[in-house]
Amino acid sequence: MTIKVTELLQLLTKVKKLGLSVNVREDKDGDYVIKIFNMFEFDSKFEPYKVVITQEGESDWNKGNFYYFDCMMDILDEMLEKQKQKEIKEQKRQALIASLTDEEKELLNLK
Repeated sequence: MTIKVTELLQLLTKVKKLGLSVNVREDKDGDYVIKIFNMFEFDSKFEPYKVVITQEGESDWNKGNFYYFDCMMDILDEMLEKQKQKEIKEQKRQALIASLTDEEKELLNLK
């Protein structure tokens, strides 16, 4: 499967939405190694993800510890869904807090 430019742009857009960083380099074979990582959480358990795109525009996971392009897209989709669910939960939390009286907020140490 040849990776289209629009698919690569989708990957980069998802990385940006997640607040992750990306680095692209050319390896000794002329293939492109895309590394996705979290630049600002040094103590997190987020392991960098790597994808290789060959000169022919194919994804190659046989070059080491790399993910297939489609698999990486699925991983990013899952991360975006978790982020969305977290945002929804926070919105509900804020709405619930806003519905409390000042006395209730004080009793819950929210004020």
